[in-house]
Amino acid sequence: MQAVAASAADEVSTAPVSTPSVRETLRDLDAGQPLNLKQSTLWGDTARRFFHNKAAMISLSILVLLLIYATIGPYIRPYGFSDQDFSIAHQLPTSEHWFGTDMFGRDLFVRVAMGARVSLLVAVAATLVVLMIGVLYGSISGFAGGRTDDIMMRFVDVLYGLPYLPFAIILLVILGSGIVPMLLALAIVGWLTAARLVRGQLLTLKQNEYVEAARALGAPRSRIVFRHLLPNTLGIIVVAMFLEIPGMILGEAILSFLGLGISAPNASWGTLAQDGWKALRSYPWLIILPGLFIAVTVLAFNFVGDGFRDAIDPRTKETK
Repeated sequence: MQAVAASAADEVSTAPVSTPSVRETLRDLDAGQPLNLKQSTLWGDTARRFFHNKAAMISLSILVLLLIYATIGPYIRPYGFSDQDFSIAHQLPTSEHWFGTDMFGRDLFVRVAMGARVSLLVAVAATLVVLMIGVLYGSISGFAGGRTDDIMMRFVDVLYGLPYLPFAIILLVILGSGIVPMLLALAIVGWLTAARLVRGQLLTLKQNEYVEAARALGAPRSRIVFRHLLPNTLGIIVVAMFLEIPGMILGEAILSFLGLGISAPNASWGTLAQDGWKALRSYPWLIILPGLFIAVTVLAFNFVGDGFRDAIDPRTKETK
């Protein structure tokens, strides 16, 4: 056994070192110097795992291209949003009209780009309002606990019992049509999930030692919540944002398709789909085009949200 160990030691000592990093490490050890290990942070590891997720990166690239299209798309074509030419109505895609024209001869490439602006604006703005309301409500409920938490969450349970779409329709009937009423209606019916997520996180985090230490040092409740607890829920809030936006896009499209949301002169993907529905049998591409954009955008946001969730908590991927 000693001979085998000695020969193995000789082989290890005479084996060539393949990489410079190994040579430097062995040299530092021989010189008695401390090793310089590369430090990593939570967000650095999260970014590294996210960038290695191919589905999330492809989806993020699609969203970036979609944002560029919505921003500069109407300016790269010589047609206005409302320019009508009945002589070219219901025209298929050509070199002059890349997406074809609608029943009034309006260029669909420009109209879809303008519809993307409205749909994304309403979805992102409504999601931000949802997160602000949900984070504030959930943080108060989770940190207060006890009877206050019970009362606040029973109120959330009551609202959860209301059907989503009819409740939004009633709100739009009361508030009227337009971008702002649509945004408010989606935000009012959508903040419940965010409140529950934040409340559940705070119930877990407030039991940690650093919270107890802050209390022992006499830190006020507001400082404990905004300085120690909410920053640790940032990951789940970002994930909730990416997963909430697709629901807002679908909600706006459904309500606008029913004629209760965005109205003329504005247009969204939902109103374009409503216009295409009227000529479904004769000119199906009029509804296929906005429907395709809605489907691709919703899937892209879902893949980005899933990728970020797996990046910030790799255990979720292991349990799938």
